[in-house]
Amino acid sequence: MIGQLPTEEQARLFADYLFVRDIEAQVETVKGGGWAVWVVDEERVDEGQALLSRFRSMPDAEEFHQAAAVALERRRDERQEAREEQQRLRRPGALAWHLGGGGLTMLLSILCIVVGLATRLGENTAWTEWLLISNLPRLDPLRFWNSLGEVSSGQVWRLFTPVLLHFSLWHLLFNLLWMQDLGTALEARIGTWRFAGLVVLVAVASNLAQYVAGGAGFGGMSGVVYGLFGYLWVRSRQDFHFGLYVSSMTSSLLLVFLALGIFGLLGPTANAAHFSGLVVGGVLGWIAGKPQGI
Repeated sequence: MIGQLPTEEQARLFADYLFVRDIEAQVETVKGGGWAVWVVDEERVDEGQALLSRFRSMPDAEEFHQAAAVALERRRDERQEAREEQQRLRRPGALAWHLGGGGLTMLLSILCIVVGLATRLGENTAWTEWLLISNLPRLDPLRFWNSLGEVSSGQVWRLFTPVLLHFSLWHLLFNLLWMQDLGTALEARIGTWRFAGLVVLVAVASNLAQYVAGGAGFGGMSGVVYGLFGYLWVRSRQDFHFGLYVSSMTSSLLLVFLALGIFGLLGPTANAAHFSGLVVGGVLGWIAGKPQGI
């Protein structure tokens, strides 16, 4: 508290004056009469006290009343900016719809369900083989592009579509829940188009890594989930104004599942996709969190 003024009108007039000078202040009634003026930033207390002494000596000066008009206009602009920001978060992209979250996230979840039904969770081999990264079981490191014969012949969707394949109900549900949790928030924050680019880059990188490490018979959105987690985790620490954070419980759960998969305690697991997705997402989060990031 830097001092008191006799009336609410004077206290709020002076608070507006401080606001225009970028000093955050608050006023409140004082028991027994009068109004106290508080300055939020301790480093601005001395400056606030000096200005209060000046105000007391000439409370009717024109500069104080002009400051009140400027403060009113500035607060109106700040409210407008806040409404526009909230509106932007509600509609993350021009082609997305709001249905409990980002439109692209919802579309990806629906595609996973549709693909799961069409392939009968991998039992329909005709549909499944059409969505695998390749029909060659193993990759030949010395003939990498030849191992991706279907892709090189124009079936480029195979670089992405393995993320839509799931071979068990629990794996599908696991990925859908994490996509809704991480994807909707991130899509709303960075926008649908940037979110789409992030998903595609992580999906392609994690699919290729898993093909190199374990062959073509894999699927699942888990690599993308770990990519989103890595992006959020790194960017929230790189950019303190980003506004999204990964809770310690979320981090612990995902890292525990990653460790269980690495040690083979979850059965056949696309560990290369998980780990590469995490790394690629983290790198993209680091790039985006830099001052000139996207």
